[in-house]
Parts: sequence; C-alpha cells; structure tokens
Amino acid sequence: MIEHTIIPAKNTAYIAIKQSPNLETFIQAARIFITDPDYSPDLNRICDFSQADLSHVTTQDFMQFIEFAVAEIKLAPTAKVALVAPSQNKRGIFEQFANKIDSGIFRVFNEPEDAMIWINQGPHEEDLPGATTGATPPE
Repeated sequence: MIEHTIIPAKNTAYIAIKQSPNLETFIQAARIFITDPDYSPDLNRICDFSQADLSHVTTQDFMQFIEFAVAEIKLAPTAKVALVAPSQNKRGIFEQFANKIDSGIFRVFNEPEDAMIWINQGPHEEDLPGATTGATPPE
C-alpha cells in the first residue's frame, strides 16, 4: 500500500510505503501522486519506507523504477527529498537511487522524525549530519 498527503501550505508531500508493494504498485502510486492537483515539482518530499518490506524488490525492478522516475516525476533542483530506509541494511539501495537522480537534494534517513526535521529546516539553518546527494541548491 502506498499513500500520499500533500500539504500545500508547507510545500511538502508525505508518501507512506507500507507492506510489500511491487513495481507496478510503485509506478501506479507515482502516477497518482503526480496527477494530484496539489502536486508541484517544487514540493519537498518525505518518502517513508520504514514500514515497507522490500525483500522481494529486484535490481531490475529498481532500475525500471529509476528510469520511470527520471522520465515522469518532475523534481525542481532545490526540492528536498528525504528517503527513509526500512532498515540499516537497505540504506545502500536508497543511496544508489538518490545518486542516480540529477535534480533535487536527496538525503537518506533511518528514522521518519529525522527526515521531517530536515525537510522543515530553512535553506540556511544548521543541517543534520550526513552526506547530501543530488543537485546542490544555489547560494
């Protein structure tokens, strides 16, 4: 199951991934997200996989979703995307995903709360430790 909530006043979207979605489910949910009337490429996004089982996701599925995301999901260069990994041992696949997208500012987290703190920080506020991936916002 994949659900999203867009909060226009905060320029933020929260996407919750639960259970064991397959590639078709990910693509269908992404299409629903980008056709939401409140969707904008400028939205900051929290993609929370902390309650998902991704044990069945193959490298081929992963690569197909990356191709879909690059082609279909528009992302402004300054939009923040927080990816919350379901477990420490799955961080690598999320970091790999973030490094393959050439727009936006990506960060991988272990806890949804840390992702929310980062998303809500202003552009010049003290940042959480950890590497930022993807495009760098203009100064």
